[in-house]
Amino acid sequence: MSGSARRAAILDSGLGGLTVLGALRALAPDVDVVYFADTANVPYGDRTLDDVARLGARIVEHFAAHEPAVIVVASGTTCAAFDICGWPRSRAPFAGVIDAGARDSVSASASGAIGVIATRGTIDSGCFERAIVERKRDARVTNVAAPALVPIVEAGESGSERAQAAVNAACRPFIEARCDAVILGCTHFPHLRKWFAAALGPGVRLIDPADACAAAAVALLPASPQGSGRFVCEVSGDASSFASHARALGAPCLDALAHVELRATKSAHAAGNGLLQQMEKAEEDQRGGDR
Repeated sequence: MSGSARRAAILDSGLGGLTVLGALRALAPDVDVVYFADTANVPYGDRTLDDVARLGARIVEHFAAHEPAVIVVASGTTCAAFDICGWPRSRAPFAGVIDAGARDSVSASASGAIGVIATRGTIDSGCFERAIVERKRDARVTNVAAPALVPIVEAGESGSERAQAAVNAACRPFIEARCDAVILGCTHFPHLRKWFAAALGPGVRLIDPADACAAAAVALLPASPQGSGRFVCEVSGDASSFASHARALGAPCLDALAHVELRATKSAHAAGNGLLQQMEKAEEDQRGGDR
């Protein structure tokens, strides 16, 4: 039965969710983890939210075979897409990064000037800003879309001069707005934390939603039986390349690694507005019109 073991399923477009994995392991070293990296479709940030929701729903459906106790949506863009388009059906509860980041930023900011840096899709959705303003009505939110950063991390160039220059450019609006807290709203971005800290200075709190997201996930795990700490990774793209970059970022040793190709299925439904059903019907209608 789903949820009977201390098993967490983590989904992300690529390497970003490793920051959530690290925080989860720090809190619950015994938890068994299955991590799905949708590297065949990375980056998510330049896709429409409808498309991201469809991709995310396929991964959630795939996770059912692993019977996780909790599904961690470690992709900020996917959280935003699910918030807008409807969360998929799942026997396991979800833990996401948006509410966690908003809550921590409001607590950390003395001035109410809060920055959010994320993918274009997440920024365009307005999910972080809405969550911040719900908690602090007079908050002044500066949003920055940073599409260049995810490919840098995925290419294994987090420590490069290219990464530093890209972060410096992205941080200028926060400096001009005198933000005293900045949410790293994509889980890839904490891999660039040293560059953000250097660009913004010691007076700005960097908010990594991974910590609060991991804590929420652990709270949803059963108390027993104890897990074995097994780490299984599934990748929709090149598995060996992902494993190499994951090791460079300090990921735990893999117990198993596999390439998995996800296919559209009739049961991959989104909750709420029936997004996937609508898309499938439109595709069928189009095929019928072409005949």
